[in-house]
Amino acid sequence: MKQEAGFTLVELVVIIILLGILAAFALPRFVDIETFRARASYDEVAGALRYAQKLAVASGCNVQFVVSGNNFALQRPAADCSDTSYIDISGHPVSGNSVDVGMTSSHSSFIFDPMGRSSETVTLTIGGTETIRVVAETGYVDAP
Repeated sequence: MKQEAGFTLVELVVIIILLGILAAFALPRFVDIETFRARASYDEVAGALRYAQKLAVASGCNVQFVVSGNNFALQRPAADCSDTSYIDISGHPVSGNSVDVGMTSSHSSFIFDPMGRSSETVTLTIGGTETIRVVAETGYVDAP
């Protein structure tokens, strides 16, 4: 007698039910990507702020973080570290980026000094709900 290999009808029904349950929970997450976009923008701005602080410490020069509408950029002194006019840091991925979920800031620009401190305490709101706070005394970027 020849034995046949395959799935039983019960096994196939169980697999179809499991796929249906998975689709019911996973599909809405893929359709509504706004939450993912907001979190990605939040992480991008937090990373740029941390990079600006580290760049100021490593270079020994001020680094300015500029917010204009939904755009942000990092800027360095134009000539040398004592220069008070700033130009965009070109060729770096965090310069001139835009946040497509909306961004507001308590200040349009602020500076990280060579000690990593911020010129003022700043609160940035990304996507209307997520906030990033930069502490003036330490330059700490509070982005939980």
